[in-house]
Amino acid sequence: MAPRDFRAELRREDPLRREQGMPPAVRARLWSRLRDAREPKPVWHKRPAFWGLAASAVAALALVVFWMRAPSARSLGGLELARASAGLKVREDAAGVEIQEGEAALTDVARGITLRNQGPLVVRREPSGVRLVRGRAEFSVNHRQPGAPPAVVLVSGGAIEVMGTRFTVEERGAGGAVTLHEGAIAFRRRGGSVVPVRVGQTLEWPLAEPAEPALREPAPPEPERPQPPATPSTKAASSRVPSTPVRAPGVEDVLRELEVLRGRHEFEQAARYLEESMRKQPVATRERLSFELGSLLTYQLKDAQRACAHWARHEQQFRRGHYAEAVHRARGTLSCEGRERESAR
Repeated sequence: MAPRDFRAELRREDPLRREQGMPPAVRARLWSRLRDAREPKPVWHKRPAFWGLAASAVAALALVVFWMRAPSARSLGGLELARASAGLKVREDAAGVEIQEGEAALTDVARGITLRNQGPLVVRREPSGVRLVRGRAEFSVNHRQPGAPPAVVLVSGGAIEVMGTRFTVEERGAGGAVTLHEGAIAFRRRGGSVVPVRVGQTLEWPLAEPAEPALREPAPPEPERPQPPATPSTKAASSRVPSTPVRAPGVEDVLRELEVLRGRHEFEQAARYLEESMRKQPVATRERLSFELGSLLTYQLKDAQRACAHWARHEQQFRRGHYAEAVHRARGTLSCEGRERESAR
């Protein structure tokens, strides 16, 4: 079979195509393209870079104007919201910034004060410092240079003057407590007298004015009294050495260890430690440890079932106790009444 000559075939097709002419659809598309090519284009088509830069400048100017006029969404009552959990519920009113649910870190940038809530609280920025109106929070303060004025945390019983440290404050309205973890602080009473607080100490207010600072520290051991000379006895001495009773740790020791565990975020271990310590404490000091255990279960471990059961036992054992209002708020946060109704069905 001889090979095909495509050039010869194309030459034979030329006369036929000239007689038939161009199809109408192809002719219309061709004339449309030719007409568009002949029409003059706008000036901005010739300078796309200029118009792109102009549009970018307009957008940047609009963004700057919006940023200057719009209030910062990260500021709450003059305190910067440095960190927030997913379920944070917070509002501002005349009393200050109220954190209802969740966890947050609020910073007073000018004073170098940062606080992290440990449950619901109300805090307010004032001209002389940051006031903890209600609740519990851990504070950290940037170190002050020698001669610089201290940072001030205001509470119901006076003011805590800070030179750079980390500490926990609990404000209950009529009283409260501060525990120093590191650094140095001083508590200034309303009358003006100053009580220094050392690392590991917990100071509670209100303080009795004529008394010494109410620092929870173990009492110094009494000096040993001289023993009278032993008299000879006709009976043989017993060979068994009398055992020395082991003293249970005092409530101040328990609270110091609790703050250490809280600072390490070892909340489950702290809860077990409190449960064991409560069994060894007298009834007079057991209420405070029971309240601390309930707060751990509610706000740090967030174990609603264990917390509601504990608060029910707490209210039954300590009717009209010192922490009744805080216990009521905690039960409301956990919806304990609803859980109890469902379990009773």
